[in-house]
Amino acid sequence: MADLTFDAVVCGGGNKGLMLAMYLAKYAGMSVGIFERRHEIGGGLATEETAAPGFRGNTHATLMLPWYWLPIYRDFPEFWDYGGQYDQYLVAQGTIFKDNGKCLAIYSMKDDPTQEKTAKEIARFSQKDAETWLKMQALFQGDEIQRVQCDTAFAPMEWKLTKPEYMERQVAVLPKVLESGMSPDSLLLASSPIRSAREFFDSVELQYTLCRFIVSGARNPNDPSQGAEAMGLVGTLSTIGYARGGTHQIAHACHQILVQNGVKFYTHAEVVKFIIENGVAKGIQLADGSVIKARKVVVSAGLSPMQLVEFMGRDVIGEKTARRIDNLSFNNIGNLLWYTFALKQAANYTASSFNPDINKCEWLGLTTSADLKHLANECYYANMGKLPPVEEYNPVIWCHSLADPAYAPPGMHTAQCEMQGPQATDLTESEWLKLKEEFAENVVRVWGEYAPNIDWENIIGVDTNSPFDNLRLANLAPHGNFSGCDQSVFQRYENRPCPDLSSHRTPVKNLYATGGYWTIGSNASADSAYTCYKIMATDMNLAKPWEEKGKEDPDSLVEQLRWVTKRAREAFPTRW
Repeated sequence: MADLTFDAVVCGGGNKGLMLAMYLAKYAGMSVGIFERRHEIGGGLATEETAAPGFRGNTHATLMLPWYWLPIYRDFPEFWDYGGQYDQYLVAQGTIFKDNGKCLAIYSMKDDPTQEKTAKEIARFSQKDAETWLKMQALFQGDEIQRVQCDTAFAPMEWKLTKPEYMERQVAVLPKVLESGMSPDSLLLASSPIRSAREFFDSVELQYTLCRFIVSGARNPNDPSQGAEAMGLVGTLSTIGYARGGTHQIAHACHQILVQNGVKFYTHAEVVKFIIENGVAKGIQLADGSVIKARKVVVSAGLSPMQLVEFMGRDVIGEKTARRIDNLSFNNIGNLLWYTFALKQAANYTASSFNPDINKCEWLGLTTSADLKHLANECYYANMGKLPPVEEYNPVIWCHSLADPAYAPPGMHTAQCEMQGPQATDLTESEWLKLKEEFAENVVRVWGEYAPNIDWENIIGVDTNSPFDNLRLANLAPHGNFSGCDQSVFQRYENRPCPDLSSHRTPVKNLYATGGYWTIGSNASADSAYTCYKIMATDMNLAKPWEEKGKEDPDSLVEQLRWVTKRAREAFPTRW
């Protein structure tokens, strides 16, 4: 590649790099070059025909929440029309319990905006829990708590720790929290998700359904000090959705906007070194020897913290920070067996005799029983680098073609599953090949115990995605964890990836870092792209759209949240 020069050089064409580049081009007025090692941009925003021709599956990010792109919708109004579209099934999350043949359905906000319908289903297990659910929904649908949640996702860590308005908004919501019955006392703040679920709900079925989503969020339900956040997810279950047309459509929407703003893309362009002169970032070097110069800024947007240390050098990043990155934890939760199945017909669950709508559920957990120890065992075996015994399987199944015909040929379906497994480094290549085949056989057998029409006669093809296969994404090496590093409490928020880097600055002037290892992490949102731009805009005196009249955070973001839910309901009438 010929040597090039840009105002801003972005290393990595994944989710965070694309969205940050949108701000650098449009609002900072910079010329931007994006350099991506792989053959296409998007990173975890990936949808492929893998299981069989015509059957499309998301190979990484698949679950979307309505808050993911709130600043993008506000600052780039064309994003929705270009394909950045969120939608929901009839049922957002559910669980089937094999031992009693029952199921619990959490209806989507699209279908059940008041959550009265969901409460009726919960009442089949516990009337008290149904009443508690409605109280909590009133809390989580209110503007006060939505402002706090937007702060959580879209305010830089150092702002939340130093600026009084963030604490003031938390104090303002406290009376509402107490009114809902969810007192954030010392025990709740120190407890595990399992402990808090048992305290607030009587029904083991609801306890399990809540904690199953904790595992899907790449956290161990037995981890201490995450109990309060777990209860916060009560407001999330009904908002679980997906990207219309496939997760890669989000990358396409970003690409449209970036091209119109003059951004240049270079694939097969592997970054191997930052060029640093007198403590200032001046560009990057590619694997082919090309030098790309940066007039103003270099952003590490798709590199892992380990790659950041490698390309900067331990002496530059500092031994304290380097050692903290050396000691990042990867062996907890997020090492997923993530398979895609091409089906002749969608699953028909026997539990549909209890509630027919369970056949129209997005995030569907299958479990032998509602015993929370059973759920925790999946994580226990994963921590040991093993698959659990078949009787301990707790897979989640989703089938986006139920709601969106773009995912499969007419009359047929694409289904996917996830379950915890070993790290990529726990097994050799030959052991991985054997385990992947074993899991395919076992998960189809287990799935068929809940839906008798699921067997190999119904399956046209299967794609076996795993932590070992995740190594195609260099920033997930060497362990292949979908979440990057663990979501344990000491690796979240201001500690992600470590306090020294959590506000996106590095020890090198004009070199910033962001990506899935930052902020909340483990999602396809704009969170750490937006927070990184906020820090850069403050440091470099760039345009600040969140300070424009009528666009102030967090109020404008809450307005966008209402708009997204309404738009999904109006744009995509239910297929049910």
